[in-house]
Amino acid sequence: MKIAGEILIYLKYTKPRVWGLLVYIGVVGAIIGAGTNPLPELSLIMLATFTLIAGTAGSEAITNYIDRDIDSIMKRTQKRPLVTGMISPSGAMTFGIALIFLSIVPLLVFERYYAAFFMIAGIVDNVLIYSYFLKRKSSWNIVFGGFSGGLPVLIGWYVVTDAFSIIPWFLFTMVVIWIPIHIWSIAYLYREDYSNAGVPMLPVMYPDKISAKYIAFSAFLLSIFSIMIYFVEIHPIIYLIVTLVLVSPLIHYSYKFMKNPDKKTSLSLFKYSNLFLSAFFSLILIIMFI
Repeated sequence: MKIAGEILIYLKYTKPRVWGLLVYIGVVGAIIGAGTNPLPELSLIMLATFTLIAGTAGSEAITNYIDRDIDSIMKRTQKRPLVTGMISPSGAMTFGIALIFLSIVPLLVFERYYAAFFMIAGIVDNVLIYSYFLKRKSSWNIVFGGFSGGLPVLIGWYVVTDAFSIIPWFLFTMVVIWIPIHIWSIAYLYREDYSNAGVPMLPVMYPDKISAKYIAFSAFLLSIFSIMIYFVEIHPIIYLIVTLVLVSPLIHYSYKFMKNPDKKTSLSLFKYSNLFLSAFFSLILIIMFI
């Protein structure tokens, strides 16, 4: 029971609610890369799943290690295992490095070199560029640090196939655009926390109206890209119809937040942005088999 409890603590430490969605979109990338009959590529899809879990969880573990001082200041993060002493700093770093090792080595062993490159790029972007260099220095930190959020799609795709297609790159771009909407809307909710910790997130550094406009603009771009896939790649008309249905609330919540920026409208946008991304990638998966 003690071992099981420690495993759960370390699992919680990696923030599975954060990396769970990223792993999902990466697995979708692997499945669509396998084509309409993914069963022959099941072993590669499993490889993609394992390495994506290890890579995203490992990255989150190390960023938690880097952020342990500010996490102890912010009310939202004061109960994280590293802050409360449930995990030692050395154990936290060792655990993160081990996971990253497990995310890269299998890809190299199975000669999935493109996927390994994108895995390394994602880890470097998230851990070094975003968390270590930019998070405490620039209000645009997540713009440059958001590339890591889109890379699971490319990792999943290139684990399964080396063939080039515009689709995974479109999906990658969509996630990169989605990241600021997601992060800035939650940063608005916890502006006081970020301000007290000295983290210059955009909603902390800019007036409400300006922050809301940037977020609304990002939502508009995300809507455009999600619709463009219909015209770039041949899809059933049902794709366009469902996408328009999914996009409408995104624009609605963004507009409400832009017109009346407060915690209520920010929370609504944050919640729907999560739902939108998972629903959209589920739609891509379903459309593939129609």
